[in-house]
Amino acid sequence: MLQSIHDQAQSWVAWVIVGLLIIPFALWGINSYFDGGSGAVVAEVNGTEISLNEYQRSLQQQRQRMRQLMGADYRPEMLEDPRMRRAVLDAMIENDLLNQAVDGDGFRIGDELLYWQLQRTEAFRGNDDKFSQDIYKQVLSSQGMSQPFFESRIRSDLMQSQLLTGFRQASFVTESELREAVRLQEQKRSLRLLTIPASVDRIESKDVGDDEIAAQYEINSVAYEIPEQVSLDYISLSVADLAGDVPVEVDALQKLYEQRKESLLADEERHARHILIELAEGADEEATAAAQARLNEVQAKLAAGDSFEALAEHYSDDPGSAAAGGDLDFFPRGMMVPEFDDAVFSMQVGEVSEPVRTPFGFHLIRLDEIQAEEIRTFEDVRGELSAELKRQTAEDLFFEYAETIANLAYEQPDSLDGAAEAAGLVVRQSELFNRQGATNGVATNPGVIKAAFSDMVLVDGKNSDPIELSEDHMVVVRVREHRPATRKPLERVRAEVVDAILAQRARATAKNSGMELLDKIQSGAVGTDAAAESVALQWSGVEQINRSDKTISSEVVARAFQVNLLKGQKAYAGTELRGGGYALIELLAVEDGSFEAMGDKQVEVMRRELADRNVKSHYQSYVASLRNQADIKVYEDQLN
Repeated sequence: MLQSIHDQAQSWVAWVIVGLLIIPFALWGINSYFDGGSGAVVAEVNGTEISLNEYQRSLQQQRQRMRQLMGADYRPEMLEDPRMRRAVLDAMIENDLLNQAVDGDGFRIGDELLYWQLQRTEAFRGNDDKFSQDIYKQVLSSQGMSQPFFESRIRSDLMQSQLLTGFRQASFVTESELREAVRLQEQKRSLRLLTIPASVDRIESKDVGDDEIAAQYEINSVAYEIPEQVSLDYISLSVADLAGDVPVEVDALQKLYEQRKESLLADEERHARHILIELAEGADEEATAAAQARLNEVQAKLAAGDSFEALAEHYSDDPGSAAAGGDLDFFPRGMMVPEFDDAVFSMQVGEVSEPVRTPFGFHLIRLDEIQAEEIRTFEDVRGELSAELKRQTAEDLFFEYAETIANLAYEQPDSLDGAAEAAGLVVRQSELFNRQGATNGVATNPGVIKAAFSDMVLVDGKNSDPIELSEDHMVVVRVREHRPATRKPLERVRAEVVDAILAQRARATAKNSGMELLDKIQSGAVGTDAAAESVALQWSGVEQINRSDKTISSEVVARAFQVNLLKGQKAYAGTELRGGGYALIELLAVEDGSFEAMGDKQVEVMRRELADRNVKSHYQSYVASLRNQADIKVYEDQLN
């Protein structure tokens, strides 16, 4: 994979490249770069409107990202929380504020960097995994999107990353800050633990009366409820499915190939390696001298016959290519910054360049191969051309069938059979699901869930209106089966209710016992050994845990590092455990982290972490100042 030196400008602080979270994007995600359309407005940022359409698309993209990140733990209702929905809008507001700020401050993105971003976007690649101008234009055209508008959005996102690069270059960490961070971050603590379990055997009484059972059953009725559920009949129409059934004749492909042959050029590409000695523009004399010294050292080793690949792995500051011996793979002219580009495309195979200065630092470049410009063969582009013809036909069919389905689903509200037959589709069935939706299938979509439980579909028994899952995928649903919410009879869950009551008592007993013992130990009323004997338990020793220790519970680790220890003394603390129970902590010793004991790489990692924290803090302050100075209007009634 191409590891462009541009990657550094983006990857250094990836957490802030708001607009590039979706790139490379799958086709469903491309909608975020398309005009939000007219209609209701959810917010205004210094006069710039955020439409309801844009907001809903952002919600859908956030759902997709959460589903991918959380897997089986994802629940559709998570984004129904008003706080989560507002967080999505706040992110959109901040994005607009940043776009306005970088534009006003004169940030600009050159064509080379824009081209590089488009090159790495998967949606625009052909079967050879390379950028295809034809596919690029086709995708934009299919979405009703102009190339200039789309590219202006990409430039805006990249300008935001430039802003963050500026924050990083202005950030520095003093040695005293670094030493203090090492002292605290690498600190180790030794302690003893007395863990009082939340055990039913420790409670005074296991007797549970009928009144208490009934009260618990009523108070926690939701825990014993089978929620309302429905299953659906539905028909699904998508461009992707239609395209799969579209036949393409070889003659049609050959004809299209001949029409486009002259434009199907594979640009000359060059395969190079490089060693980057990082040096920011405008660096001071000390930093410049240090970089020059490293550069001289590398050149001397090259002259002595050392392997370019080995030197790149050891010396190069490009995190994307260093581990691969500086390999940048093949790339066409215009992908790299001009200075780098000009050097590579003026070299002979096997040649090692003199130092090339770019905004990233000094580069030593070796040219390994040249792939000459040539017309791509029919077989090379056959897959792309076939996909294009299939999609064009499928898109025409999609709009034709979508209209037919919408009309018949409305005219025949008691059945989907007529609409399905007219469009050559089959009526599918979903599994039962509740108002929170399903973990897979059509009922993961919020629009489908909302429609399924709407009065029109659930109460009146009609077909839904067409539901847009994406720009090129729609469904119509109707209720197949409805199961009202029911509560399990008390007789059926009586044992569960009793267990819940006893578990509550056990947790309360453990907590009360632990807090009482902690008070006695801290006051000197009882010693540690006597405290353990009073609850028939023993202390266990834990030596030199660090802040990321996984051998004991995270609650204990967090509490242990909150306690101050005076020299020559011991300290005591306690904490409830997430799974029930209570832990008493006896802090015995604290060993500060040693700056001198850390290796150079560890120190550098720590320095970068601190710098990133500083950047994040400055960035957040900057965004906060933009918000404070901005004229922001939020129309709450449009958010739900």
